[in-house]
Amino acid sequence: MEKRTTRSHYKRIGDKLVDKVAYKTENEALMLARFLNTRPEAIHKMVAYKCIKCGMWHIGGNGTVLTKEDKEKIAKKLQTIGHERRF
Repeated sequence: MEKRTTRSHYKRIGDKLVDKVAYKTENEALMLARFLNTRPEAIHKMVAYKCIKCGMWHIGGNGTVLTKEDKEKIAKKLQTIGHERRF
């Protein structure tokens, strides 16, 4: 699968386009993206990006397939900064 190079303010749910959740800061979106990337069911890497439409931060997949090693590295980084998985 090719990496996505364009970002959107919207996500598709069924046949509808709906607004993505907007985050005020890059750090808030980045922490959630990292957390999502550590989930056992996560397949593709989630990234934070600034939206050109609303100026806020969104999270979306970039098409990169996450490996077990990727997830472990991200989880370790979250633990280092005090944001462990809490579920």
